[in-house]
Amino acid sequence: MDMDALKISVIIPCFNAERYVAQTLGSVLDQTLKPVEIIIVDDGSTDGSLDILRRFAAACPQLIRVYSRKSGSAARTRNLGAAMASGNALMFLDADDVLAPDALEWLAAALDTHTGAVAACPWQRLALQPEGWVSGPASCAPRRADDDALSAWMTGWYYPPCAVLWSKEAFLQTGGWDENARVNDDGDLMMRALAGGVPLVETDRGSAFYRRLPSGETSLSSTQHSFEGLRGRLAVLEKIARLLDEQGQLKPYRRPLSHAFALIANDAVGKYAGLYQQARANQRRYAPPVWHHLWERHKPWRLRPPVSRPGSKLTEPIRFGEERAELILCGAQPASQAQAKVSPAPISLPKVGVIITVYNRAELLRRSIASVVEQTFGDFELLVVDDCSTDDPETVIRAFGDTRIRYLRQSENQGVAAARNRGLRESRAPLVAFLDDDDEWLPDKLAQQVALFSSSAADVGLVYTGLETLTGHGEPLVDTPSARGDLYREMLARNVVHGTCGVMIRRNVITEIGFFDETLPAIEDYDFWLRIARHYKFDCIGTPLVRYHDVRDAPESDARRSRNIRANLEARRQFYLKHGAQMRKAGLAHAFLMDSARRHLPPNWHDIEGARRLTVKAFLLAPTSWEIRQVVPKLLRL
Repeated sequence: MDMDALKISVIIPCFNAERYVAQTLGSVLDQTLKPVEIIIVDDGSTDGSLDILRRFAAACPQLIRVYSRKSGSAARTRNLGAAMASGNALMFLDADDVLAPDALEWLAAALDTHTGAVAACPWQRLALQPEGWVSGPASCAPRRADDDALSAWMTGWYYPPCAVLWSKEAFLQTGGWDENARVNDDGDLMMRALAGGVPLVETDRGSAFYRRLPSGETSLSSTQHSFEGLRGRLAVLEKIARLLDEQGQLKPYRRPLSHAFALIANDAVGKYAGLYQQARANQRRYAPPVWHHLWERHKPWRLRPPVSRPGSKLTEPIRFGEERAELILCGAQPASQAQAKVSPAPISLPKVGVIITVYNRAELLRRSIASVVEQTFGDFELLVVDDCSTDDPETVIRAFGDTRIRYLRQSENQGVAAARNRGLRESRAPLVAFLDDDDEWLPDKLAQQVALFSSSAADVGLVYTGLETLTGHGEPLVDTPSARGDLYREMLARNVVHGTCGVMIRRNVITEIGFFDETLPAIEDYDFWLRIARHYKFDCIGTPLVRYHDVRDAPESDARRSRNIRANLEARRQFYLKHGAQMRKAGLAHAFLMDSARRHLPPNWHDIEGARRLTVKAFLLAPTSWEIRQVVPKLLRL
């Protein structure tokens, strides 16, 4: 990343921070490398915070923007700030933390040659002493010499948000802040990034100061040993373990995971029996083999050399930003009449993000876009992701002249899963719906789904609708679904959600389960729905609100169907490798295998050996199944 092209957006969530926010802002204004913008999102402060923010915004109108949106969640507030940021690098600075004057300069230098990375600088703890706020060494666990950043982060070593600069690419790739993670949300974000392959670049220059609030003032870090704090820490670690397992990367992280769960168990012992048992069970589950323990016992246990932390021995109070803050608050500000005009702006973001992927079907795209633009519910953004088409979908989009439409073009053809993921990463809406470039919605589709989500509990993560299929032969085929609630067990055996175009999800689910799997050659939607079903409930609208065009008489349709069958069978093989353990645990693996076996037998494929092989596997798993007993003799005679 070229430093000349680096544009840093500093995002500050604020709630009742009148004692600290002026110094925080002053320290940003004093940076040797200036940010392009400071975005402050006030979460409904009831103290004097807003008055202070107004004065700063009046003094620096080209740099500071103040917004107001009560969400009750620091993670949600940060996501709102990120959605409005124009920079290609993001710092999430809490309203009570402070930066040394060269912090952004050194963080930016660390990102200079690392596209898509996260940079971190040394940090110190601020504690209140009689003489003022005095810095001391970072108060986190040490890092072992052989630990990578993810292993160390699991076991208590970390950088706080004020010491971290995100490339926007890395932030979008990670999926943003998990708005359900009320404790350790910064650890959740960073560990998801590291587990997803985002590089962490560390510099030994610059400093950030993380404030330890005095007794009586509450912060998230002060609640980590409460019941909610321990439960939140458990949830984050279980999520990271699951993501590593699904990516086939669990083995090298068994030791730090087991250690991390042991730390939670030790904090819960004697206080919260249920959490203690859950943590101990996870500790045993992820414990490395016995020989690994023996090796660890006899291997020298070393710590990494301490990172140089300039000023860590200071005895004078930290005053970064205080002079600038005093100038603005006590005399260098505009007249009070001008200040009064600076009010927090409301945040206006779309309610629904609609994602259409297109590849070489620009003419069909016109019909799909029209069906979105003509929806009775108009509070949406439409992201059309062009998967490097050779025709001209952008001209089709421009013809609509609708400012709600955003055109995103992939630099190379990467497939529908990658295109949908691009849309998911860039959507700013809390709800997301999908539409293919050759299908269309009926006018009330979004309105009905949004209404259902509005009346649903937070554990409903996906809502799907009925659909009608036009084949060009006779009456449409109508599907009116009714499956709802906890569908994970049913989804292990078969996909009850027919098609992608009827689905709407809470965007925040991606912080729990990840994105569409780009390695699958087909059924990536089934895989995505199944992973959502593991943690969220489903609901449905039985009314057909999607029109699916299945034209089987198109040129080269036989060759296309053959390619589709091949891709589908290979994808189901990979799908079984990925989810087979859960299928077997639920006693449903044989049902999935039999369904796969039947897919080897269409007239234009007719792979008898493949069907036999899968049927035998199913029989060995469920030899008493009546369905399998009937099928085996028939297959053997073929």
